Amino acid sequence: MISIAGIVRIFALVLIAEALLPRAAFALPRSYALEHPAECAQAWAKNTDARANCASRAFCDAHRNDDRISRIVCDPYISKADRKRPSVTISRAWLDAARDLTERETMSRCQQPTVVVYPEGSPPPKFDLVTMLPAGMKTAKLALCGNISVGMFPPTIVKVGVGSGGAARMEITWNRNGTGPRETHSVRLNPAEVTQLLIAVNRSDFWRLPPALSHSGAADGEYANVEVTVPGWRNHVGDAIGDGDAVDSSTLVNALSEIIARHWKNVPGA
Repeated sequence: MISIAGIVRIFALVLIAEALLPRAAFALPRSYALEHPAECAQAWAKNTDARANCASRAFCDAHRNDDRISRIVCDPYISKADRKRPSVTISRAWLDAARDLTERETMSRCQQPTVVVYPEGSPPPKFDLVTMLPAGMKTAKLALCGNISVGMFPPTIVKVGVGSGGAARMEITWNRNGTGPRETHSVRLNPAEVTQLLIAVNRSDFWRLPPALSHSGAADGEYANVEVTVPGWRNHVGDAIGDGDAVDSSTLVNALSEIIARHWKNVPGA
């Protein structure tokens, strides 16, 4: 559970980001900086307010400590992974050679929000264990479950299971257009989508990520609580999500969003 001091720090960062990033209320799978290099180069050269939308991984590698604004807007592009922690690269071949997950290994509290705030002195809210697998999927070698929150919309819940031979299903539950009826749908993922997902897990350095809110996010932005498990490996990460050039959890969640958007419309966070 995040301490009160931690919550205060998080919301202070959110308020700073909101002041500096008035047009970045929602995380986007695309990157404004990469799509508008000339405008962004001019914004940084002239120190205009447009800098707030003009950070990128390449820029921040060189300029993240130039000034206070660059440190704030570069935060989504700076990895917080602990390189001292062990890791593993997951591939189709690795999964095919692995055993199936046990039923216990597929149970999780991953549907809880990224940030849990409750009145001081009251007991923390309880979140039930749920299966990470889509309905009807009994066995898997990789299970993923995520709670993706955008602004004040009810969360989008995504579950993915990958089994033998790369057979995979995705199930999502969301409110249509954010405010409509709650719906649950599932789909079989094709081999390219399974590959995309595994690449994203590896590129996010998921097994080395800290558990809670290592990046500051914009007010009414996107946050995600994601758990992934394979035999012998498990991590549960909650963090703010940036654009398509951001690192860490953003890499994985944006890949999930791209897959979701291919199959369903009007899904918050996709």
